[in-house]
Amino acid sequence: MNKCLIVAILSLVTATAGCMVSIPLDSGIDWVAACEHRIAVASEIFESTTPIRVKYTDAWQTEEYVLFRSGDRQLEIIYAQAGKAFTVALDYQMPIDVMVATWNLNSRQNLDWGPLGRIDSQWGTWFYRTYEHSDLQRSCVGFQIEWEEIYEDPQGRPGKVLFGYYCAAPAEALEDNVVRKLIRGFSIRMQNGLSGEQKALPVHDSGAKNPLAIAAAGGKGSSAQSGNSSFPFMLARYYSTSNGGRFD
Repeated sequence: MNKCLIVAILSLVTATAGCMVSIPLDSGIDWVAACEHRIAVASEIFESTTPIRVKYTDAWQTEEYVLFRSGDRQLEIIYAQAGKAFTVALDYQMPIDVMVATWNLNSRQNLDWGPLGRIDSQWGTWFYRTYEHSDLQRSCVGFQIEWEEIYEDPQGRPGKVLFGYYCAAPAEALEDNVVRKLIRGFSIRMQNGLSGEQKALPVHDSGAKNPLAIAAAGGKGSSAQSGNSSFPFMLARYYSTSNGGRFD
């Protein structure tokens, strides 16, 4: 069963029952409004920069894309969160090397990989792996974390996922202590303010298909040096305890 069929079923049920609740089935890609953003980065590298932020929203999930630039240093992150209105989990199954290759900055480079590292945190375990753009002598790191496992999902998939990469300036060394400090500075601003930062406003589903926001998050042209052509990743999957969490 696909999402289009589910949309049709939900629309029919709502109309038939005369329900007064409006179910936001439309999707949208737009700029992130002020105080609405989720991804926070505490790093002196980017403390004086203004990031670019784009959101994707539908009834099943929210995704936020962010780009930080400071000189020749670049950080891009995507955060995805499953919606609460339906029984959905996030189906994230990318190893770090596969994830890193989805970003436009990395997709056309020869990558030399370092060892896998991990950092335990209050959310769970961060996994990271350094790599180098061998032709450019540019050091980078890819990172990801999944948390808030949905126990009702027979596959035990998460409700939240964050993944991305950071590249230092060309010929600049990227030591492990710098990587670990950067990753420890990532947080998610929630509506209850538990991140310790300003309370985030609810994500507004505008239903807009903003072409400038789409271009910013997806990358502009075949030589794009930022963005991810797979955005939005559409990770949400319906689950049921009776069908093993699968669309059949």
